[in-house]
Amino acid sequence: MVDVKGLFLIMDHGGIIEKIVNYGVNIPLQRGSFLNILDTACHEKASRFINEIRNKKAAYDWEMNLKNLEMYHFSGFSDGERIYVAGSPEREGMIKIYRAVEIDAPWRGGLTPSKKADVNIELFNELTRLNNELSAARRELLKKNTELERTLKEKEMLLREINHRVKNNLMIISSLLNLQSRYVKDLDDLMLFKEAQAKARSMALLHERLYRSGKHKRVEFGEYLRGLLKDLYYSFTHEKKLKLETHIDDAELDINTVVPLVLILNELFTNAVKHAFPGESEGTVSVSFKRMNGTYRLEFKDDGVGLPEGFDWETSSTMGMRIIKSLAEQLNANLNVKSDNGTCFSIEFRDWKC
Repeated sequence: MVDVKGLFLIMDHGGIIEKIVNYGVNIPLQRGSFLNILDTACHEKASRFINEIRNKKAAYDWEMNLKNLEMYHFSGFSDGERIYVAGSPEREGMIKIYRAVEIDAPWRGGLTPSKKADVNIELFNELTRLNNELSAARRELLKKNTELERTLKEKEMLLREINHRVKNNLMIISSLLNLQSRYVKDLDDLMLFKEAQAKARSMALLHERLYRSGKHKRVEFGEYLRGLLKDLYYSFTHEKKLKLETHIDDAELDINTVVPLVLILNELFTNAVKHAFPGESEGTVSVSFKRMNGTYRLEFKDDGVGLPEGFDWETSSTMGMRIIKSLAEQLNANLNVKSDNGTCFSIEFRDWKC
């Protein structure tokens, strides 16, 4: 008794069954078309299966349903005269059926397989061996993928925790600077404290957004920029009558692009408050961020007193301009400065890529 479930069919090249060897299949099997033992939904596929054997001399591991809707794996070959097909619920069962047929020897009436059939059986054995190796490789790949997914989740949790802790530490620094500034009497020194506090808060807001989004490398810059500008506005303009106008597109940028942009904006905002509107001057600060064809443009404008006469921003060695130019170079950005009814800084850049 063969420990395998399935069937072995001998057919002519038209797909008409001439011989059936049944190994425990619980549906009526009788001579006729190969299609008759299959579910009607598989008839088209079965025709292609027979054509594959006719044209290429062999077909390996086609999945089709019997009439009782049980899924079977079918493989077959041709010796030039007839078609030989083995079917089993398991891939390994097909080769067992071929071997069982050899033992049972149901070859009568001129159906003895030719040498070419023996060669095709050897080919089938080799295909089965390769399939088993492929299955083992797939299992190993699945195991590795599972390990990688677990490692990735652990890494994401670690990055979230790092962003959370960095944000908390920066907020502590900002709070300490705020407390210390209460004891500062000199206005210039006080402005330095505010600038440092603003930079710490800006970075804290950025890490908080990374923590909440869970992306770690990408930032919804439009949304972040609106919040940052409001924070800068309320931090620096409570003693000045300034208006803030914004025109900001939504875009997702890499963290390596965002950090220099944030520091540039901090520098531009504080410089505008300190120098563009002396005394109790009123005015407007306008910030726009636009998406273009493959690039982005950040523009910062004020309608203040403008740059001093004879001031050359490209050769200037002031701390503020040195910081802005250095950060623009880090972004590989095009920086342009105009002074006409105020000052306009325009930065055109591409998003940072790995």
